[in-house]
Amino acid sequence: MHFRTKESMTGYLSLLPAFAALAAIVFYPMVNTFYHSFTKWNGAESHGIGLRNYTLIFTNGELWTLLRNNAIFLLSIPGILLLSLVVSVLLFEEVRGWRFFRSLYYIPTILSSVVVGMLMKMMFAQSGVVNQLLHALGLTDGKTEWLTQVPTAFMVLIFCFYWQTLGQGALIFLSGLSSISHEIFESADLDGAGWWQRLFHITIPSLVPTIVYFTVTNAIYCFIGLFSLVYAVTQGGPGRETTPIDYMIYIKAFQTPDQLGYASALSIVLFAIALLASWMQIRLSNRFQD
Repeated sequence: MHFRTKESMTGYLSLLPAFAALAAIVFYPMVNTFYHSFTKWNGAESHGIGLRNYTLIFTNGELWTLLRNNAIFLLSIPGILLLSLVVSVLLFEEVRGWRFFRSLYYIPTILSSVVVGMLMKMMFAQSGVVNQLLHALGLTDGKTEWLTQVPTAFMVLIFCFYWQTLGQGALIFLSGLSSISHEIFESADLDGAGWWQRLFHITIPSLVPTIVYFTVTNAIYCFIGLFSLVYAVTQGGPGRETTPIDYMIYIKAFQTPDQLGYASALSIVLFAIALLASWMQIRLSNRFQD
């Protein structure tokens, strides 16, 4: 056998275990989910029902409620983007105590969403520290039920999202800021540009590719990453008013009898949404790199 052919075969054989594991863990479940999305399935037995699951998803009105809930999180992304950007600029300029705050902001990022969710659930409980603090300040009667009302429940969830994402966002923007020449900022200082002028006329235009990356990745997260946070804080309540798509898949698959086929179809719809968002990220990234 030719040496180069033997070397190529050795390389392919070395990759074979990884491809086998990938096929068993990723590709087979995807194909299995796609197949069962056309069936009525209870986990043990299934029979084909054609496009009935997809028809039901798009006609029973449930999908639009779920998309509305996901859209609320999507609309909160500009807030965390601006907050992360300001924090990263302050850290980049090495304001007093920047080393301490850099570590402090990043700590929530390394915690799991379940830990963050349980912490916030205890803090915003009726007898939690938030009500006690507001009552001590004389702002409320200390009996606010944050998690049983839709507006305040969303507020708590978005606060959790912000708290956990801030460190990650600051780190991403810090890496982008490090690629900007210091001479640009020095020239702006000599020209008398203020902090906000430098932010809006130099920093933000230079960070457009980073901003696009941060926005699109968080948009994808708002569709496929909210399950653990919602499960820990509100469990989709009150009612189903804070239930995103990924949490509804869990409900249909594991809490509703004979709905595994419907959950599979809903998973395929979510996969298509995530695929579309990923395609948009690639297109936008390429456009800003050209």
